[in-house]
Amino acid sequence: MGFKQYQVGKSFEQEILDYYASKNYWSYKMPTEFGGTICDIIVARGGSCLFIEAKHTTGAKLYYKGCGIYKKRDELDNFVKKYNCNIYIMIDSDKLGCYWTTWVRSKETFEKQGYLDLEKDCFKADLEVR
Repeated sequence: MGFKQYQVGKSFEQEILDYYASKNYWSYKMPTEFGGTICDIIVARGGSCLFIEAKHTTGAKLYYKGCGIYKKRDELDNFVKKYNCNIYIMIDSDKLGCYWTTWVRSKETFEKQGYLDLEKDCFKADLEVR
């Protein structure tokens, strides 16, 4: 049950896991070889959960089709509707640092302009990355 991740993605996911563990959350990395995996990480505490999709970009934008979320869009929509929850998208940018948004908030922007401008369309994260 190994992870099939690029080194950058794997290290960013580990940083997210470590961050939430330090805040006393239970965290779990979803193995990527499972078909239909909706998100990368689940964190939980006090009966509530966060579902996190971790992404990496070298620049100031996260492109819809290039980041793989485009392939998951129907699964993300179905998951959000079925369970009345949201998917948090954590984005590590080599240029700008760590940002976040949610699937519900970003879906329309992704579909309209084809990318997220991290500084305009996302929130600066509290994570200490690298």
